[in-house]
Amino acid sequence: MKNYNGESKKLKILIAEDDFLVSEMIEGELLNTGYEVVGKASNGKIAVELTQTIKPDLVLMDIRMPELNGLEASKQIMDICPTPIIILTAYDNRDMVIDAGDAGVAAYLNKPLDSQELERAILISMARFKDIMNLRDKNIELEEAGKLNITLMKEIHHRVKNNFQLISSLLNLQIGSIEEENAKRILEAGRDRVQTLSILHEKLYETGNLDSLPMNIFVNDLLKALIDAYNTEEKTINLDMNIENIVLDSKKAVSLGLILNEAVTNSIKYAYPDKAGKDNTISISMIVEDKNILLTIKDNGIGILDIEKVKAGDTLGMQLIFLLTESQLDGSIEIESKDGLKIIIRFKP
Repeated sequence: MKNYNGESKKLKILIAEDDFLVSEMIEGELLNTGYEVVGKASNGKIAVELTQTIKPDLVLMDIRMPELNGLEASKQIMDICPTPIIILTAYDNRDMVIDAGDAGVAAYLNKPLDSQELERAILISMARFKDIMNLRDKNIELEEAGKLNITLMKEIHHRVKNNFQLISSLLNLQIGSIEEENAKRILEAGRDRVQTLSILHEKLYETGNLDSLPMNIFVNDLLKALIDAYNTEEKTINLDMNIENIVLDSKKAVSLGLILNEAVTNSIKYAYPDKAGKDNTISISMIVEDKNILLTIKDNGIGILDIEKVKAGDTLGMQLIFLLTESQLDGSIEIESKDGLKIIIRFKP
């Protein structure tokens, strides 16, 4: 017989049996087969204690014993000092076999014992236990690797988050030092795009899934951040959102976030020249319709006089919206100007 490390040795066995005569008979069978009996336990509690102290290679455990039955003793042994265990019983019961497997035992034998069956059970138990130990070691390695990955992900998240904040702060400082309005608007647009990516990254990290993201959570936080950045005492814009519980992969979520950033920022800046307006509202709807996702962005502002110019992508923002819709979402886009500006985007989930 070889031990767990593959070395040849005489197998040491602990017998846990409350019936003295049966215990003696089992010992005789083991000695005749060439095994060494290193201890005997008359109840389950003693069996657990002896297993810890003398560390046998295998335990033959009676299932019905005083103090602590064989199944409970087996569970404790597997938790405290994992050792191959063969359950012995005079009862042939299917539920008992299932319970024995749940307790972590390696084999199950009925009394009276047959020497050949006992020998086979011992060999199988030792082999199975080796597999169990290898599997346990692998699981421990995987758990440690998982913990390390979590730690690394937290570190990466904090670094990315800090970098986004740094870029945004630098852009804000630059914006504050520029008087030329066109240059200021360009930098503000860049800052808003950075903020969109920052919120997307934050939500992916919070959900614990880097592959996909619930849109109702992401869109809600993104648009509130945009509105908060531009709302003032002189000019307040309200949001009306209807976002269904749609989950998109991270690539589409990035594209969608940038589209929303461009469209909503455009409405915030240009749809409401009258700062005194109190009913300024931007409506965002994202629903599933005919197996497509339908995104609608509408404001109740002044609208666009030259709608064809907008459709042609006359600004960088509109060019980005068209590019992301067609190349990244593989979708279509419609633009209407009636009682404000409406952008309708359709794409496959």
